[in-house]
Amino acid sequence: MYYIGDYFVPVESRNKIPFKLSAIPSFTQAKLELAKKEDMPAIGGSWTFAWQEFWDKTDFECEYIIKLTYNNHLLGLVRFAVYSREDNTPYLVEVLHLECISDRLIYPVGRWLLWYVVQVGVKFCVIDENETLVILDSTEKSKPYYEDIVGMEPLGWTTLAPGEDGYAFRFTYNDARVFLQRQTSVFGFPEKAYSRTS
Repeated sequence: MYYIGDYFVPVESRNKIPFKLSAIPSFTQAKLELAKKEDMPAIGGSWTFAWQEFWDKTDFECEYIIKLTYNNHLLGLVRFAVYSREDNTPYLVEVLHLECISDRLIYPVGRWLLWYVVQVGVKFCVIDENETLVILDSTEKSKPYYEDIVGMEPLGWTTLAPGEDGYAFRFTYNDARVFLQRQTSVFGFPEKAYSRTS
């Protein structure tokens, strides 16, 4: 199982007030952890992806769904897969879907979800520095986010579904490490939470 544990992560309010982990009680911390079936939101309101349906289609031997919550409110989910070679050596992580609610009071949500996925890749995948470590396909609307804010390398247009174009991105192993360093230098370092036994 490619799981790195649960984390409390530093976040900021929309009016730029940072919430330092050591300065606030734990109930106000944002938390990254494995999602459960009961966490899957229904389509409607802030959620446009069929999370409940895809939970049942997820192959949990190589796929994971991580949630970010704040004050026990679900703010974002990421579903990703870790792929292995024939000798069972992991070499690539694919972000299958990432969604954040739009009416959140804190940020960054998406970048912390990506931070988790990239950490999994850096910890477990065995590749060279310039090889592709993380890939994802985004909608055309999200292209500026992944290119300008996250800093992923654009690869070109791709087909997401019949009649729906998207854009492919990647992190090499080197780029992934730069992203991790940039994330923690801007927002601070996550703190490991308890370890799960199940």
